[in-house]
Amino acid sequence: MRKIRTKIIVFILIILLFGATLFLNRVRLRSLYDGWTRPTLPEAQKFQDASFKLQDEERESTSVQDDSVSRQLPITNYQLPTEYNLDVPFQSQAPTLNWDMPYQEACEEASLIMADAFFNGRGLTVEGMDTSIKKLVDWQMKRFGYYEDTTPAEVVIIAQEYFNLKATLDYDVSVDNIKKYISQNKLILAPAAGKILPNPNFKNGGPLYHMLIIRGYTQDKFITNDPGTKRGEEFVYKYNDLLNAIHAWPRASGGSKRDVTEAEMLTGEKVMVVTFSSQ
Repeated sequence: MRKIRTKIIVFILIILLFGATLFLNRVRLRSLYDGWTRPTLPEAQKFQDASFKLQDEERESTSVQDDSVSRQLPITNYQLPTEYNLDVPFQSQAPTLNWDMPYQEACEEASLIMADAFFNGRGLTVEGMDTSIKKLVDWQMKRFGYYEDTTPAEVVIIAQEYFNLKATLDYDVSVDNIKKYISQNKLILAPAAGKILPNPNFKNGGPLYHMLIIRGYTQDKFITNDPGTKRGEEFVYKYNDLLNAIHAWPRASGGSKRDVTEAEMLTGEKVMVVTFSSQ
């Protein structure tokens, strides 16, 4: 009986030791798992000027306040690459893992900061991202009176006025149109109904309203920098999963989620923000 009791105790100790080892190494194990399950992606390309221009180049620089902002920029006679991936630096919207305000509402800011870093050939550090988010939040408070849930039109204004980037809205939210822009070394900032984005790293079912960068594509998936999670660098979404989730903020202006429901989020327009260098 004593031997059996001793074996049971030893077995329990082994199980506890094994569990403790897994717990202490959970971050490393998760990284290994992510590496094993991560799809093979095309090599990331540094920013360089596009080798060709749109047929209607002047419309790209049109101010967002102008009614002539493109609702469907023409796709040029160009053979799209089979796959493409832009080397956009990544930091999450909560770079220090603090998800309190303003970071909880900083997906638009984080997306714009990443885009600006890409077009200007800069990397991003945790400290740099944290400082940049705070500065941009302060600027928006002076410019709009709020920083939360900015509309795509307001994101265009921020890109143009704060970052000196070219930006426009495009309502042709399709696989081919997105591929066209990416292959021209432009970035897509995609507003989304976050609750229907299939991202297992989201907490509480995902954000009501979200924004992320589409930086590339494979034959069946979009490659994104999704600032809503620390594991958002080169996170892939199937074409239809992301396209179905793309919806603008459903109100005329941002600033408050009061009374906005998941159902109302799905009534937001299908639109994306196309950003590119002013150089």
